[in-house]
Amino acid sequence: MSGLIGYGTYVEVHDGVTAEPGGWFEVGLVTNVTPPNESTDQVESTHMKSPNRTKEFEQGMIDPGEMSLAVNHIPGSTTDDYVVAWRVSGETRSVRLVYPNDKFQRYPAFVLGWAPDGIDVSGLMKATLNLKVAGAIARGTMGA
Repeated sequence: MSGLIGYGTYVEVHDGVTAEPGGWFEVGLVTNVTPPNESTDQVESTHMKSPNRTKEFEQGMIDPGEMSLAVNHIPGSTTDDYVVAWRVSGETRSVRLVYPNDKFQRYPAFVLGWAPDGIDVSGLMKATLNLKVAGAIARGTMGA
């Protein structure tokens, strides 16, 4: 295999109430996903006798970052209503990004923004959902 196209990728959000395996809501009409952009803090550990007057660093905490989804936006759709209610609730919910090969990433997240991207006379309406990942990212395989 030389690569994997994104077709078949989907994103689900758990309601936090229903027992597993139920309670997952699939975000509809997703056209693009930018997965979480993890980064690691750098902590300076330079001291008065650091070799060659060179700053020294240690690896710090991992920031799991943010993710975004582009969707075909239909005002008042199930996805629109779900995301608006989630944002208003202020809840951190479990999010699952599932790839076409059934590998997944799962993490807690909350809504940073839900914004229509503009309305074009001859094009589909679009919106962007931005999420803050609020904890560690677990990786696995669906059904395993």
